[in-house]
Amino acid sequence: MKDHPHSIPFIKDNETLTINQVYDGSILQLYQNEIRLPNGQKANRELIHHLPAVGILAETKNKQIVLVKQYRPAIARAIYEIPAGIIDQVGNELEDPLLAAQRELNEETGYASSDWEFNSKVYISPGYIDEAIYLFFAKAIEEAKEKLDQDDNEEVSHQLFTAQQIKALIDNGEIMDLKTLYALTIWLNSLEG
Repeated sequence: MKDHPHSIPFIKDNETLTINQVYDGSILQLYQNEIRLPNGQKANRELIHHLPAVGILAETKNKQIVLVKQYRPAIARAIYEIPAGIIDQVGNELEDPLLAAQRELNEETGYASSDWEFNSKVYISPGYIDEAIYLFFAKAIEEAKEKLDQDDNEEVSHQLFTAQQIKALIDNGEIMDLKTLYALTIWLNSLEG
């Protein structure tokens, strides 16, 4: 299969014996790789390469958090999440993660901020997928002066929540997305200490 312009193949280290791309999609590629285990045995691994993404924990001056709600076909339901999205390709390079975060916050919520902080780079499930999510905190969000349109293939609504409402959503099992649980837990802990 041809390489995608934005395809970043898995790193071939001493433990990776073969790399075989079996699917080449627009945002992900599937590989069947043969690896050597620490005990010397060989094993096959199905691995997914996915474009990196950003997630944004966005807080108002009144300490409310904006969450988006959108339908997720993989689990056949609409769920609450922090605003997030794939880092776009610009020419042959990936978009700067901060610029991607600013764009995604505007596209999905109509909010903007001039106070941004990088929190962490996390992997959603490194046992089989290399998708990295760059988590940013946006403080003192307000309505953007120039609002960007949502992507054509998205239908996203948004809502503001207090810390008490966020805790209730978590306690009731309504926050099912791992990046969102992670970001909200960090935020809630920061309010307590």
